[in-house]
Amino acid sequence: MSYFGGLGAGKGWNTFKFILTPAEFESIFKDLNYYFIITNSRVEIDYTKTEKQFVFDSYKDFFNAILIEEKKVEEKEQWSFESKIRISIIDSLSKIDFEDIRDKKGKISNEFKLVRPIEPVINISPLYITSYKNKESLSISVYNTEGTIGLELNYPKFVSFAPDFETPIETNSFDTYNLFNLLIKNIKSISNKAKVQSDTKLFRPNFWISPDAKKVINQNHYIKTNNLYII
Repeated sequence: MSYFGGLGAGKGWNTFKFILTPAEFESIFKDLNYYFIITNSRVEIDYTKTEKQFVFDSYKDFFNAILIEEKKVEEKEQWSFESKIRISIIDSLSKIDFEDIRDKKGKISNEFKLVRPIEPVINISPLYITSYKNKESLSISVYNTEGTIGLELNYPKFVSFAPDFETPIETNSFDTYNLFNLLIKNIKSISNKAKVQSDTKLFRPNFWISPDAKKVINQNHYIKTNNLYII
């Protein structure tokens, strides 16, 4: 089974943006029932899940090489780190199906397959910040790889399932919705709403940051280049 999420007209996405150190990121999952899975690309034929430590180690690399890097990182190099933390989360592997990949002649691949969750998953993606000096404004909703500073969790508010994809279903009845809220609760317990100071203005963008992350995030290339300071 497959589904569509983010259906628009008030049926989009629940999102939560944050900056944590690698140790803190790992800590928010403590004592929770969860699994990391790849849903945005094909996987090897014997794939069942992504090992948790691989994700935690990948975030540590992403944090050190991208988030707190003082020099501009080329997009190709950034993707080598970013692609590993673009992962999905689900509460049970029993909610995962797999789909064969067929070539143009209908032959089934014996190397790769697709992951097909039967319930909505939580997605992890990068958090970007963009400064518009001429407008004295700041955005955290625009795609801007140079301004990568953290992570975002997103979870659909409604989904529609195959085969017709016609009937929207609210997602707050699924267990993964509860997992989404528990993760947010754990992040908030060790962080607070960020403030960003520019040369002329104090911004209050809607993301959270921990005290330990504040100690190092301001060495980020984009933050320094644009004379911003996260407080």
